[in-house]
Amino acid sequence: MRFFSTTSRKARIGVTALAVAGVALAATVGASASGKADTIMLGISAAKTGGLGPYDLQAGQLFQMRIEQINAAGGVLGKKLDVQWIDTKSDKPTAATNAQELISKGAKVIIGTCDFDFSFPAIQAAGAAKVPGIAFCASSPKVATPAIVGQYGGSFGLGSDTEGAGMAEWLRANKKQFKSAYVVKDLSLEYSKATADYFKARWKELGGTVCGEDTFTAGDNLDLSSNITRLRGVKGCDVIFNGSWNPYGAQFIRAVRDAGIKTPIATNASVNGLPVVENNPGLSDFYALGFACLNTYCSGSKNPLVAKINAQFKAKYGQPIGNHYALPGYLLADAVVAAIKKAGSTDGTAIAKALYDSGLVLNTFAGKVAFTSKCHRPQPASYTVEQYTNGKDRQVGTVAVKSIPNIGDGSPCTGTPAQVK
Repeated sequence: MRFFSTTSRKARIGVTALAVAGVALAATVGASASGKADTIMLGISAAKTGGLGPYDLQAGQLFQMRIEQINAAGGVLGKKLDVQWIDTKSDKPTAATNAQELISKGAKVIIGTCDFDFSFPAIQAAGAAKVPGIAFCASSPKVATPAIVGQYGGSFGLGSDTEGAGMAEWLRANKKQFKSAYVVKDLSLEYSKATADYFKARWKELGGTVCGEDTFTAGDNLDLSSNITRLRGVKGCDVIFNGSWNPYGAQFIRAVRDAGIKTPIATNASVNGLPVVENNPGLSDFYALGFACLNTYCSGSKNPLVAKINAQFKAKYGQPIGNHYALPGYLLADAVVAAIKKAGSTDGTAIAKALYDSGLVLNTFAGKVAFTSKCHRPQPASYTVEQYTNGKDRQVGTVAVKSIPNIGDGSPCTGTPAQVK
């Protein structure tokens, strides 16, 4: 999903500088000519610039960094990997055009944006050419649905449905005093809508009640005054669920706290990281999920590998990773290489089958996962649970999602997640 705050001039300048640096660095990766017999080309159709540039950039940089490490260790199938990245400029139709161009140059896999709405055109174009199309971390259940993305499409995101369900499960098990939730849904993305809908459904399955609901649509010049007025008028709520994405989720938190409302706030995995810290100094009673506790802003991590990767990233790109949501870029590189190795070839159909329908076991920061032919994303989903106190983020637990409710949206990933031994 999303990261980096864009709510201040200082933040915009920082993001712009990072994006420019990323474009320059990206141009140096995979500099060898595409289509060489001794290389395997991987294409990225994602944003370097525009509104989505800050969101794809670090995931893409992590992917490139990991591929360089794999190349240094010998590559795969006796060949080196050549990464080519064409900027979508945060434009949906361009995502498809880029994918087609990359495939024409010899790309064997297409990597798409960390959001379903903006990755789907690239995934669709790849599938039409019988080439696997995989999003960095798009999380809408739609991106894992073969009936929508086809046999070649999927994502390394764990699912916005599991984010909503996972937070509901953790709160009901660990914060039993929270009995009634106020659910706020951001209508701007399939991702944000799903986190709120699945939180509500799982919360109610587990015996929680809903004291109120509200919506807003994220965008420039977001005005939350009417939402805060309605929230003030509701009584008996123990926790607020913030179903948005950054920077807008961080803005919502700020609006709630600035209004003097001290009710605990819980959220998904997107509303986490530096944007939350920047927008909400001194924030307390706030709970978020993470793919890992990232030491840029989170303490108490149980996984030293995350800090090692962050240090490597900072040494290479000059800045630390800004949000855990970029981390799947690193893991996706391993997954793509493992699928190529298992397929024993660069044939798109063989790679897709190896990744989605062979029981291929992959390692993540939370444990072993695998895709299934029914649900094209890593399973089972596990998250760190993080609590902000006085503006400091600390890991306070983990949650392995036990059940994904059926809310009637056609998702094939409902029920008890597939387990991996």
